[in-house]
This record gives sequence, structure tokens and C-alpha cells, in this order.
Amino acid sequence: MMTGRGPEHLRKTTNVVLDALVRAAEQALHGHAIDMRTLEALVAELKDSVAFDDFYRRSYRELMEVVEGESMEQRRTNAFGRLMLHPLSGLFSEDRLDRVLVPNIFSFLHMVLGDEEAVAAERCNAIVKTLKDDLGDHFTWDSFYADAEAKVISWHVLVKIAASFKRYDLRKDWFIKLMQYRPTTVSLASNAFVTKEHSPYDDPIQFGEREFCMFFHALFDPLQNLDRKDEAAFHKEFGTDPHHLIGGFLVNLATCAI
Repeated sequence: MMTGRGPEHLRKTTNVVLDALVRAAEQALHGHAIDMRTLEALVAELKDSVAFDDFYRRSYRELMEVVEGESMEQRRTNAFGRLMLHPLSGLFSEDRLDRVLVPNIFSFLHMVLGDEEAVAAERCNAIVKTLKDDLGDHFTWDSFYADAEAKVISWHVLVKIAASFKRYDLRKDWFIKLMQYRPTTVSLASNAFVTKEHSPYDDPIQFGEREFCMFFHALFDPLQNLDRKDEAAFHKEFGTDPHHLIGGFLVNLATCAI
């Protein structure tokens, strides 16, 4: 969501030009009333004036900084993405998985969920807003991860992921190839992308059998170790326990050692 910084910057830029127009009129008219022909001539002169070239270049750079800052803020506040990546945070912080994988992980989630991803993202944003309204400065992302509704959202995603691995070996090979892909575009929003250049000398992304096992164990092991409260919540949501829904996937996953 855009903040007020962009529009405010455009207002400041426009105000500088309007102030310049007033000064130009004062110098040209010496206190006399202005007529439309004179006003149009002054505006035409300002349009072509090279005196503003440096100002426009600087304003453009400042506007791009605002856009990039808001894009970074949007990525930081991607609640659904944070929720799904949270179980992997230890692997990233210990460099057992490369953070360059994140765009590919998001692509995988989109492929699995389709239109359901946007619904989940909206629900996550609503949860975060409610928590921030309730907790104020005491809000932390851990409070979001611990939220009961947020847990249900993540469980639904994991059940969908497990179901997508029905043909386990083929799907595993496909997933490993997907993680090894270096994207040429990076998403800033649902309808905004920037091109990312890659050198032909870039090292290939390290993701093989070992990384596959670490990745999915990190995602699914917590589902096998729910406390009593979460077990009851899972059963209430799905009408059964996790093993009945993801057991087949877990059996296959157990065959690969970390």
C-alpha cells in the first residue's frame, strides 16, 4: 500500500515550480495586473527553461528513493510470506539454505495455491492489523506467528503442499529444479516486477537432495509435534489429525536423511 510520502514529494516538487511562476510574473509585470497572454507566455518559458534541469533530476532521484523505500517496506510487511518462511528462518540464519531461494519459494507457493494465495494474504494482513491495533508498540512478528488463525492458515498451506506431492519422486525432481532456477524478474507487488540481471559466471544455486530434505523437514516437523491445544485446533478445522492428511508425504519424506 502506498504511503503519503510519494504524493507529498510530488506536491513539494509542484509547489517549487508554482512559486517560480509567481516570481517570474512579479518580475515581468512590476505590479501590473496579469493577462492571459502574458501568463501563457510565462508558462511556456518555464516549460522550456533549462534552469530547472538539475532540480528535475534531483526530484526524480528522490522520487525513486521513495518508490524503492515503499517497495522494501511492502516486502518487509508481507505477512503471508513471513508466515510461511518463518519455519525456515533457522536454516537461512545458519546459511544452510541460501536466501536467494526466497523468490523461488514464493513462486512455488503461488503455483500450489493459485487464487487461494491472495485470500490467505488478505487474511494475514487483517490479522496483523488487528494485532497492531491491540498491542500497539508491543506488537512483534512472534505474536503473529503464535496467533491461532495464522496457524490455521499455515496448516491449510501445508496440507495443500503435501497433496501436491502425490507423485512424490516426480514432484521432488521438479521442486529441486525450480529451486535451482535464477529468476530474471523479482516481484515487488502483485502487479509490479523489476528485471534482475544475472552474470553467466554466477555460481548455480546450491539446492539438491540434502537441501530438499532440510527444507521440508523444517516446514512439516512442527505439524508432527503439535501441543495439545494446537492438536485440538487442527482437529476442529480439518475434522481429523495431521497424519491422516499428510501422512503419505511424511512417509516419503522420512526416507531422506538430513
